[in-house]
Amino acid sequence: MALQITGLRKEFGGVVALAGVDVSIELDRIVGIIGPNGSGKTTLFNVVAGVHRPTSGRVLWQGKDITGKPAYQIARMGIVRTFQQAMSYRGLSVRENVRIASEHGRSYGGAARPKWDSPDEILAFVGLAGLGNEMAGSMPFGNLRRLGVAVALAANPLLLLLDEPAAGLSENEIAELMELILRFPRMGIGVCLIDHDMFLMSTLCERLVVLNFGTKIAEGPPTLVLNDPKVTEVYLGNEI
Repeated sequence: MALQITGLRKEFGGVVALAGVDVSIELDRIVGIIGPNGSGKTTLFNVVAGVHRPTSGRVLWQGKDITGKPAYQIARMGIVRTFQQAMSYRGLSVRENVRIASEHGRSYGGAARPKWDSPDEILAFVGLAGLGNEMAGSMPFGNLRRLGVAVALAANPLLLLLDEPAAGLSENEIAELMELILRFPRMGIGVCLIDHDMFLMSTLCERLVVLNFGTKIAEGPPTLVLNDPKVTEVYLGNEI
């Protein structure tokens, strides 16, 4: 397994956000993390990506222990994340946002990684061709979401952690996003995905991991997980 998370625990004061979570992710797969709000999904991403240090547990990346390493080191090792908010340097152009990520966040080594000749090539790949000169702060929300993916790709990842990439998008935008995400495994980029859109998650993901109160309660193919009575009770309710 490229990423091996074992016994991961994170406490904030007296609050347990993660209570001994085990997850493994391969590079040519799309894995989904689902669960109700407050279940620990984003905290899991934050610990893996180096935003937070875990209270206990281990994170192994390609056999190396990266537990507690700073975010910039983890990004340069090939694990890159996006955020729930559509984040950008709003006072810079779209092209400049991508160039900054390329110059300061690029991972090194690994022949299987895509090689982008320019920021404009990445922008075209995510559907923002011809928009490089636009100011990021003036872009519509859907394009800001695309820009977030472009910035992540500019860091040349081996594993993308996508945190609610479909939030706030229209149906057409979600369909285009799904087509984009499906291309990543064919490029040698693994994906771990958080989202509340169950159609998106069940369509894209080969495996779902369900968290509830920081504990993993189910894992497996979407058809099995989404019909698990425990999952239905704690998370999905009447949605299925």
